[in-house]
Amino acid sequence: MKAQVLLLAVLLFVGLSSFKNSKKNNNEAMDLNTSITGLIVDQNSGEALVGVEVQLEGSKLKTYTDFDGKFSFDNVSPGAYKVSTSYISYENSESRNININKNEMHTLNLNLKTANK
Repeated sequence: MKAQVLLLAVLLFVGLSSFKNSKKNNNEAMDLNTSITGLIVDQNSGEALVGVEVQLEGSKLKTYTDFDGKFSFDNVSPGAYKVSTSYISYENSESRNININKNEMHTLNLNLKTANK
């Protein structure tokens, strides 16, 4: 019985410590107020491309375009990044360097070119 109570106390302590650290990290991310948003379209037709994989090089962040061809990275840490794309039947692309400072919003529109077969 004592072992079970001790185990429960240890689990509670570990859980509360994890919650406190995650709350701190969330508050730090909310303080950044930085973002990179954009639109990805077909270079020839100008139509929005749905489901394009968009990655923020230099970070672990990755997302996909929505039904309107839009993507967004929120609460990006300050630094230098490139946005890269990958989409079936299209050439992979990579943007110019984007320097992110605290409290900045960047918009990046990309035109993807169909791959030669």
